[in-house]
Amino acid sequence: MAVGRALFSTSENRAAANRRSNATIRKHSGHSIRQTNKQPAPSLEKAKMDPSKAPAILLPETFVVPPLSRFPKQFKPLMSYLWGIIRVKTVDFLLSRQYRFSSMPGWRQKPLLSLKKAPLIAQTKALHRQMNEAIASGDAEMLEKIVDPYLYVPLAVNIEQRPKGRTGTWELVRYNKEPRVVSHKIFPLQGTKDKLLWQVTVSIASRQRVVQHERGKVVPGSEKELDLVENVVIGTMVSNETWATLNGWRIISTVQPMTPEKWEREQETVTLLAEAGARSN
Repeated sequence: MAVGRALFSTSENRAAANRRSNATIRKHSGHSIRQTNKQPAPSLEKAKMDPSKAPAILLPETFVVPPLSRFPKQFKPLMSYLWGIIRVKTVDFLLSRQYRFSSMPGWRQKPLLSLKKAPLIAQTKALHRQMNEAIASGDAEMLEKIVDPYLYVPLAVNIEQRPKGRTGTWELVRYNKEPRVVSHKIFPLQGTKDKLLWQVTVSIASRQRVVQHERGKVVPGSEKELDLVENVVIGTMVSNETWATLNGWRIISTVQPMTPEKWEREQETVTLLAEAGARSN
């Protein structure tokens, strides 16, 4: 079973395609791509004023546990890696429960912030389906509504680069396993007092089928059916005063499991971010 290599992936597997897209993005910087023309790139400053402009910052240490076969074999690296898993999952759990507790209007009243997994999984499944259908059919308008602005640009460019008259259909044949939440993070938006970033990662194991069409006919050899596992990250912003979501859920990315090698690189990034934050303060 392929892991993360989606027919229409938004993860690291798209790196090569995105590099090809960058030249086209620069070429069209003054026209053609609606998102780059319509509004500037999102920023934290804009997010403070208008939550719909919030950038999709994939929160650090979004930890998707890999198969046991990818765990370190030596004792010391294994203990360090296991401690990383325990630390991240504990912090994520305690922070989310802290905000859930804070959202209770009174001691005996129901929290305004619901962390129930079923609605979050249903939301991710719906967005995953809509995104793949939009990419297959070339519906950039729909795509813009359901993926983050940063993610939209390379996907829209890839759609634009297709041969004229080329479209496609995408079908989710079945779920091979029940989708499940593998990372759940709620984090304060730096520089604000009343906004939180809420990100949920759902593992979706499915069989998918895609077919390309040209002028109403199936393109020979274009039919593909694959078993895939994707870790789909969706995000929104929450007010920690009203506990209402400030914008709709959008797909931010797909992520690969946090292998020991990736974990080491992640820690370097976290250290750099911490140093930058300390200097800004």
